[in-house]
Amino acid sequence: MRELIKTLIGDTVRKIVPDFKDGTFVEIPGNKGHGDYTANTAFALTKILEKSSQEIAEYLVNELKKQKIEDFSKIETKNGFINFFLSPECLQRQIKEILKQKNKYGWVDTKKSPPSLKLRRAVQVEFISANPTGPLTIGNGRGGFYGDALANILESQGYKVTREYYINDRGEQILTLGRSIKIVQGFKADIENIYKGEYINELAKQIDKKLNAEEAGQKAVELVLKTYIRPVIKRLGIKFDNWFSEKTLYKGGYEKVMEDLMRSDLVYEKDGATWMKTSQLGDSEDRVLIKKDGSETYFLSDILYHFDKLKIRKFDKVIDIWGADHHGYAPRLKAAVATLGVPEDNLKIIITQLVRLVKNGKEVKVSKRAGTFVTLEELISEVGLDAARFFFLMYSPNTHMDFDMEFAKQRSEKNPVYYIQYAHARLSSILKKAGKISKTPDFELLKEKGELGLIRKLIEFPELLDEVSRNYEVHRLAHYSMELAREFHNFYEKYRVITEDKNLTSARLGLVTATKIILANVLNLMGIKAPDKM
Repeated sequence: MRELIKTLIGDTVRKIVPDFKDGTFVEIPGNKGHGDYTANTAFALTKILEKSSQEIAEYLVNELKKQKIEDFSKIETKNGFINFFLSPECLQRQIKEILKQKNKYGWVDTKKSPPSLKLRRAVQVEFISANPTGPLTIGNGRGGFYGDALANILESQGYKVTREYYINDRGEQILTLGRSIKIVQGFKADIENIYKGEYINELAKQIDKKLNAEEAGQKAVELVLKTYIRPVIKRLGIKFDNWFSEKTLYKGGYEKVMEDLMRSDLVYEKDGATWMKTSQLGDSEDRVLIKKDGSETYFLSDILYHFDKLKIRKFDKVIDIWGADHHGYAPRLKAAVATLGVPEDNLKIIITQLVRLVKNGKEVKVSKRAGTFVTLEELISEVGLDAARFFFLMYSPNTHMDFDMEFAKQRSEKNPVYYIQYAHARLSSILKKAGKISKTPDFELLKEKGELGLIRKLIEFPELLDEVSRNYEVHRLAHYSMELAREFHNFYEKYRVITEDKNLTSARLGLVTATKIILANVLNLMGIKAPDKM
């Protein structure tokens, strides 16, 4: 519907401004008195036409009304905005479309789409990528569920998506892991920076004492992946297409990348180390690529990794989902990748903020190095996978969040995931009770305010998916599911679905079926079950 409005306005404007480049922003207003959609086109034309936005809007509205567009019952202007009100007939037709497309409603079929949509690109989404030095923590859950849901949404919109987990299996942290294990095995070491916790004790039992610290660290990586990471990720319902080892970046050498960096005049030698002039790329200071002992830094590994993604495997778009501790790291990496001839827009780095775990009204203090933390697996076991997914997904990644474990476990309407799943169960119950449904319901009988309001909410779904595939605001899907559940519950409380009027019953059952389809689609995209009973 938004594209239709943009086309109608664009064609109308070009009659008076032939070279008008469509900058129309169409949104769903919060105040329903302002229509189902509102457009701001008039504001972009004030300087060109030297008239007020209201005057321009009035002209455009009059021109649009001349076309007698059946999809709108009313088009009006207020304060310079153009407001569009969908006609009942338009809304009623949408139910047929939902029932026809079913679980593909809102999905983009690139085979049947215009040329612009057939160019959907190959996208790589890299997420979780937790260091293989211990179990996954609740912080990993935030990026994990976000990345998984985002990948689902991108696939629904026709993108070819690859989910990838990057394994940091070399460097100082692996040596530290090995030293931590050797200390537990009884070897003395005068170091403070070690990993602690019961899992280190368990690893120490499984690793041969004859191995040195570096060898023990590498063996521990294998065990951590096998025991604490891969099985948990499977339990989370996440499937990665590729597990990429950092060690493989160095097997074939990296001379080509270094040559490209050298040509950019951004690399220099100092104090026996190789540096990059990241201070010229917006960083606070220059950064080391190769230490004076010859070992490569994580920064160089990340440059090589993204060179592999963007130049060798040729992903059109790479989306990295990182934790809050990488906040200052993102700009320098984007700048470094740009020096290798990759457009900066091809790399999107999303930073997820910290998660504070709350239990019985008190914050649970965690420290992975100290060995005091709640694993992601423990959280799932206590609150359930559906609740964990929803609570993480309902927050924008750029906001800090409190995860209240007791609230997540509640089975009441106060708990949003329970409220939404209960709506789906209620929809299923109605349809089961109704039995056989007419194949040709008369949806023109759906004229009540609550009925039309529910349809309005249903048809927001395709546009929401399109928007999220562009702005990556996955949390909007969670909020939409709450709004849809609320709209349905309100409808159910006001109107009887199964009545003495068979025709009205048939129409309302069609609306119930359409609502069940959309709600299940939303939950499936978030990786949450859509139960038929509770």
